[in-house]
Amino acid sequence: MKNGICTVAASFLWFAVPAAAQEQATALSTAARAAAVVVRATVVVATDPSPEWHRLSFRTSEVLKGTVGGSFALLEPAGACCGRSLFALQPGQSCLLFLRQIGAVLHPFGGSRGVLPDEPEIVAHVRAVLQTGNDAALASLLARNLMHAEPRVADDAAQALAVLPRLELAAPERQLLAVALDDAVRRGLTRAAPLLEAAVRQRDDAMVDELLRAYLGAHREDMATLLRKGLGRCRAADVSQRLPMHVVTDAGALRAAELLVDLPAAEARQALLAMLRDQSSPRVQLCVAEGLLAAGMRGEQLTSALPAPVLDLAQRRLDAPRTFRSITPLRR
Repeated sequence: MKNGICTVAASFLWFAVPAAAQEQATALSTAARAAAVVVRATVVVATDPSPEWHRLSFRTSEVLKGTVGGSFALLEPAGACCGRSLFALQPGQSCLLFLRQIGAVLHPFGGSRGVLPDEPEIVAHVRAVLQTGNDAALASLLARNLMHAEPRVADDAAQALAVLPRLELAAPERQLLAVALDDAVRRGLTRAAPLLEAAVRQRDDAMVDELLRAYLGAHREDMATLLRKGLGRCRAADVSQRLPMHVVTDAGALRAAELLVDLPAAEARQALLAMLRDQSSPRVQLCVAEGLLAAGMRGEQLTSALPAPVLDLAQRRLDAPRTFRSITPLRR
């Protein structure tokens, strides 16, 4: 069996990427708290000092954080390259800017993530983030915004919630998280990954139940795979003990078997043996048999619980040479 320690797409491996890439991936909520200046401003004119540099002058509309004058300029290398943020702006355009200060010069924080359209929903979200005094208050705000009508606010709330250093949600907020995750899985949204990360970090029985229901009922195979990897990071004993009560269909039984096979053998063996007693579907039996054989059980120990053809196929599949496959075909 696999060791169950899987990293979902929402996991943010900060140590594996350079600082510039970290800033590019920064959620708005994180940028709002880390930037030296957050300001609403309007582009006035381009004042490029040379063909190699692009400089824009701005007129300040409202300062949300830090100190900046009534007018200021931002400078970056010319060209429409990755990480550049000023080249697409035109005179008269209103922006919400997250700025960092290096010496006496201001620069967009997080590259293109530091320049956003000056839209009421985004400004209100950032203003509310800046008014939170600690991680607990921020977590509560983010949980309430997970189903925001503005997708950029909902996406940001999910991303920021996933990476909070201390994530402690009260029961109502955990329920909001569960509802948002269920919605994202049902609709196939990319925000399912950070929502799953936040849910896994809760480590309570109620959230494990929510994850199991979402996993067993997922219509999309990619979402089921994502959820299975997330459940593999929960306490294996909790998952294996609570899983049977949620299995009500043959399709759910197969998903349950696939999940148990991914868990550590010591925690999942009894649940897998119980599935052999309760399930007659050949596909479920084959999946369970492969998992038990891979965990070290001998074929003769399973002869009384499995039809001979199923056990024989499981053994042959286990003994077959491994092949590389970079694409998993979708099941029809």
